Amino acid sequence: MTTLSHPYKDCPGPKEVPTEYVKDVEILYEWIKQQPRFPAFSKNHAHLFLHACVWNLEDAKKALYKYAHIHATAPDIFDNRDVLSSGVQLVLNMTHMVSLPKLTPEGYRLLCYRLSDMDPSRMNFGEAVKTFCMFNDVQISKDGPIEGYIVIFDMKGVRLGHLARVQFGPLRTFMSYIQDAHPVRLKKIYIVHTASFINQVMALVKPLIRSELLGLLHFSTSGPIDIMGADLLPKDYGGVFDELATMHAEQRKEIETEYRQWLIDTAALKEAPKENKSNSIRPPTKSFRGMEID
Repeated sequence: MTTLSHPYKDCPGPKEVPTEYVKDVEILYEWIKQQPRFPAFSKNHAHLFLHACVWNLEDAKKALYKYAHIHATAPDIFDNRDVLSSGVQLVLNMTHMVSLPKLTPEGYRLLCYRLSDMDPSRMNFGEAVKTFCMFNDVQISKDGPIEGYIVIFDMKGVRLGHLARVQFGPLRTFMSYIQDAHPVRLKKIYIVHTASFINQVMALVKPLIRSELLGLLHFSTSGPIDIMGADLLPKDYGGVFDELATMHAEQRKEIETEYRQWLIDTAALKEAPKENKSNSIRPPTKSFRGMEID
């Protein structure tokens, strides 16, 4: 049982729902409460998942099921979510994970990820996936149900040695979670400063990527300034905002202080173990946005 407000740390009461979708949120919330193995999802969860699924009730049910199921079956990613743990701290020391301050004209948030320590021997892929998911949960808490997200992955400094340290288990969990259960509207994924071995990277991940996500990927050998306006970017990408390292340090401090206990508490948001066959959830035959469940 959670003790804090989820999915929004500073919003214990229900967020305002567009008038035309109030009934759908109520229907989904009632359905949530009837699921014997679901965790203590709030009405805000119902609103968030419906919004992410573009107000499709059946898709939202499937996404909620997958969310609870993955959280229960991938403890290496979704348990022990202490931001001050040594594994998470190592990732935060090696990367810049940044939410950029200005929304696009369409209302999309830009998220930027890159290495700050290029040494492949220090990389722990499982901890990187865990930290990435924690960072994104914090961002959802701060943003609420916004119009969408654009992700920028900067490959500068990525080497073949990093590719060799990718673990298939966490990679498979990550791809399933992002495609089937992550409660946001993902609009585009830009891979910038694309490495010469990008074909090897794609050979590794492409079997796990469905066409819907594949259509969001865009590759560029140059930097974000050739894609986004300078008014949206940090100074080290030719923009106007503080450098990524500065923003990363500020946002990291906020996560470590304001969100530490909240993130630990999120480990309770998972499907309960089966007690017997009559008390089990029957998984939907399809998952988020009509994609097949394994």
